Amino acid sequence: MAVVGLRVAPTKGFLLELKRRIAIIKDGYKLLSTKRDELTSKINAFLEELKAIKRAVIEQAEKIVLRFRECYAILGPDIIKSYANVNKGLFEAEVLPLSIMGILVPRVKVLKSPEVKDKFGPIIREIIYDACKVLRNLIKVTELEMKIEIIAHDLEKTNRIVNALEKIIIPDLEQLAKFIEDLIEEESLEEFTRVKLVRNIIVKRRGE
Repeated sequence: MAVVGLRVAPTKGFLLELKRRIAIIKDGYKLLSTKRDELTSKINAFLEELKAIKRAVIEQAEKIVLRFRECYAILGPDIIKSYANVNKGLFEAEVLPLSIMGILVPRVKVLKSPEVKDKFGPIIREIIYDACKVLRNLIKVTELEMKIEIIAHDLEKTNRIVNALEKIIIPDLEQLAKFIEDLIEEESLEEFTRVKLVRNIIVKRRGE
């Protein structure tokens, strides 16, 4: 770090203030480092959860398709169409904000699912229930992907700040503090030498 262009007086007061600021910056660095580690842990956990849910969705969807084909073959297209016209229920969801380490991410809350009780036969009803589970899992997939994207963006920003503090700002400030400390010590030594020299001259003149 270039300290030649220093525009402040290298005084003890300034040195104390500089050291105080360095301590504050180091505390901030520790907090941001902790935040970075926590966000990394959160993303890894969300990625594992996302992988598991996607796997479950694929397995559930494959089973539903196979069972629906069986029902279609047994019941015929006319009955299946009539069942489809009977159910006009809505699937309602609400997106709410959730704070993770001060970062707002979406949380989806399902408010209403289509009612199928007593409207269909047991086989069709079971397929519809499973289809609703798949839909809920697909919503969860979207929610997790949004969380990961938002947290990853903040993590990238936090990581840049932590790296700048660790590799540039804190070392530069510590170097500046060391430079001022050495300068003050050198000036104190010169002042002590001058005082001692003057005192020796005065003592010598009194002796004469």
